[in-house]
Amino acid sequence: MFEAFSIATGGMQAASRQLDRAAQQIASLGASTPSTNPAITGDAGGNALPPAATVDLSSSVLDVLDAQTNFALNARVARAADEMAQRTIDMLV
Repeated sequence: MFEAFSIATGGMQAASRQLDRAAQQIASLGASTPSTNPAITGDAGGNALPPAATVDLSSSVLDVLDAQTNFALNARVARAADEMAQRTIDMLV
């Protein structure tokens, strides 16, 4: 039971980190910083690509939805482990 709770907690932490990464990617869409790196700009003139060209919004949104689902499922496992522990305690008392 406690192993299930520990695994679920780890899963929720991983989902939280996934959400943070996706949020940073989405937030970078609004951060338009000029670049002179030809690998980023696409040319040697220093004209930066628009932020949407460097961050794929659709994959970031999918990452957010995936993180939300993963967190909810792991929270459900944690609740089930808690209920099982409570029932075990009730049987012993």
